[in-house]
Amino acid sequence: MRYIKYLPLCVAALMLCSCEQGASSLDEKEERNPLVKTGQSYVEINDWKKAEQAFKQALENDPRMARPHLELAMIYQQYKVNYIHAIYHYDRYMELRPNSNKTEFINEQKFKVAQALSNALINNSPEVKQVVDQLKKLQQENVALKQKIAGGTTPQPAAAPQPARVQEKPVEETAPKSTPAAAPQPAEHQIYHVVSGDTLSKISSKFYGDSGKWDTIYQANQDRMKSPRDLRIGQMIVIPQLDN
Repeated sequence: MRYIKYLPLCVAALMLCSCEQGASSLDEKEERNPLVKTGQSYVEINDWKKAEQAFKQALENDPRMARPHLELAMIYQQYKVNYIHAIYHYDRYMELRPNSNKTEFINEQKFKVAQALSNALINNSPEVKQVVDQLKKLQQENVALKQKIAGGTTPQPAAAPQPARVQEKPVEETAPKSTPAAAPQPAEHQIYHVVSGDTLSKISSKFYGDSGKWDTIYQANQDRMKSPRDLRIGQMIVIPQLDN
C-alpha cells in the first residue's frame, strides 16, 4: 500500500515520455505525407513558390498537420520574406506540437523574426521614422546644451614641454634576434565556396549533419550576407566550429 502514493508521479512521467515520443513520431509520419515530401523536394531546388503551394495544400487536406506549418515558417523567414506569416506558422506548429523537442529552436527563431519585423517597421514607417529622428535631434540638442552650460568650448590641453636635445651616439649594429615561431592554433572555422543549389539549410546539413543549425552559419557571415537567402555561386562563407 505504501507504493500507492507514488503512483501519480509514475503515471505523469510515463505520460510525459509518451507525449515527447508521440510528437516526434507524428512529425516523422507527416514527413512521409506525399504533399509534404513534394514540398521538401521543391525546397531542395530552391523553388519556394511551388514548395509553399505544396505545404499549403497539405494543410488544406488535413488542418491537424503540424509539419507543414514549420516548413512554411522557415520559408517565410528565410526566402519569401513575410515576418508576420513566419510568426503565425511557428505559433501554429507549437500549438499542435506543444511537447516538441524543437521548442527552444522555434522560440529563438521567433525572437529573431520579431526583431527583424521591428526594424522593418521603423525603416518603412514615415511616422515611426519621424519620431526616431526627432529623438536623435533632441539628444544632440541636449548634449550641446550641457556643453554650453559647462562653459562652451572644451579647453585645449597645454602643450607638453619639449625634451632637451642630447647628442646621439652611434648605435652598434647587432644581428637581429630570432624569435621562436608561434605554435599553430587549431582551426576554429572552415571556409566554404557556395555552389549551385546551395542554401544555408543544405550547407548546415553538410557540415553539421543538422539542417536546423543554418542560423549559426548566418550569424558568422552577417558581414557578407544581407539576409539568410543572400547566397551567390562562388561566394566564400565561414563555417564556424560548433561548441562541444
